Amino acid sequence: MFSTVLSGATHGLQSYLMSVETDISDGLPSLSMVGFVSATVREAGERVRVALKNMGIRIPPSRITVNFSPADIPKTGIVIDLPVAIGILVCLGVVPQEEVEQTLFLGELSLDGRILPVRGVLPIVQEAKRRGIGLCILPKDNAREGAVTRGIRVVGFSHLRQLVDYLNADEQEREEISADEQLDVNALFAKSSEEEKETDFSDVHGQSGVKRVLEIAASGFHNCMMIGPPGSGKSMMARCIPSILPPLTLSESLEVSAIYSICGEISSDHPLITRRPFLSPHHSITPQAMTGGGTHPMPGILSKAHRGVLFMDEFPEFNKDVLNALRQPMEEHRIVVSRASGSYAYPARTLLAAAMNPCPCGHYPDRKKCTCTEPEIRRYMHRIPGPIVDRIDLCVDAPKVPVGDLMTGRKTETSAEIRESVMRARERQKARFEGTSFSFNADMDARAVEKFCILERREQLFVREIFDKMGLSARAYHKILKVARTIADLSGRDRITEDDLAEAVSYRMSIREKTEELTLHA
Repeated sequence: MFSTVLSGATHGLQSYLMSVETDISDGLPSLSMVGFVSATVREAGERVRVALKNMGIRIPPSRITVNFSPADIPKTGIVIDLPVAIGILVCLGVVPQEEVEQTLFLGELSLDGRILPVRGVLPIVQEAKRRGIGLCILPKDNAREGAVTRGIRVVGFSHLRQLVDYLNADEQEREEISADEQLDVNALFAKSSEEEKETDFSDVHGQSGVKRVLEIAASGFHNCMMIGPPGSGKSMMARCIPSILPPLTLSESLEVSAIYSICGEISSDHPLITRRPFLSPHHSITPQAMTGGGTHPMPGILSKAHRGVLFMDEFPEFNKDVLNALRQPMEEHRIVVSRASGSYAYPARTLLAAAMNPCPCGHYPDRKKCTCTEPEIRRYMHRIPGPIVDRIDLCVDAPKVPVGDLMTGRKTETSAEIRESVMRARERQKARFEGTSFSFNADMDARAVEKFCILERREQLFVREIFDKMGLSARAYHKILKVARTIADLSGRDRITEDDLAEAVSYRMSIREKTEELTLHA
């Protein structure tokens, strides 16, 4: 007696379809699993055996062999209870083999036969659609998540008995047992916009310079840093960034949702991530939690913030290893976690927004309050590695807000108004990068900068002078041009002017140069 059932699993962020082959033959009673399986996967055998017993299905005392193909991919951290159970039921003649053809099965079994939710459903169903599979049988709690993928049938079940009845029924009876899961993706986006309750820039008094920098950062997806004393509104303004970012497109939403699906953080109430993520980890976070990893490698905070904002408050307080771990992701926009079982690649296209105080006590250069010595201030500033500083596009001071600005109660520019400007710049970028892999100006590589950031002779001379005077790196040169391109987009211009370059350079002043400037004025 032999059967073949189709299932799926994830390896990193990549999903693949898996053939579960089951054979029941004469021999000593046993249940063995082969195909590069781990000890935790083998535990599924006992769950399946007990679940079938409690359903009243007797497994004969025979030799049961289950093979998972392809065998060259390590089967670690996956759940294969349901496809193994269906394979055994097909071998026993309880379910016809033809009824499981071109059908994908996913799910975990409890000992009483209930079908429990699993992780990674969304990317697996997407892979099933690409491979031409017609039907996906999922746990009831995962059905809405699977239904996000259009063009493939998804049916959810809560108990194995219900599923067996479904597979043995005709088409009309199947509709009565469990109908196909339907989901309106457009309605999810509309509902998300209605529920949106983000901090608004109109609640921030003063700080027009910082707001301008954050507007540029949101328009071109540039990394930025705010430096200012405690209570100047840095954290509040960082939390306002999502309110001015362009909304997620459907393709971006599916990218982000796939990451959260693998982490098991997608619920039936919110089967699709429709708003850009905003993550603010504590400065005690470990490098592994930031980049991802573990025995069964999972995405870290950087990947969870993909297509969204990663806010790192008290930036110098983060462990130096954590900051150094940001180097490659900030350039390559992805993370590769290498383990003995293989390499796992996760996307990490995030907008890094950092905030820090100008000194350990936070009040420098106000010597009436600041008690830090000059060496202490320099050591504090130098906690941030130079390569990380070089990768930050925009750096701005967030000064103390005068009490007069707080008492006026006058509303400033709202997030909706700023977002309109950001969206106009975004449309210009969308038209510019049509047919390329770029979405925002910050995504451009060196070749794209040469193509899309063309300077006239006057602007070239200006950049040359600034480059020599400030001793900039090649990376800084390209970042200045990218920021200038975004500033021109916000102004609705096709050509980058000297004023655009001058503004971009003013935000480029490094943290260490700011320290020198503060020291000279002290």
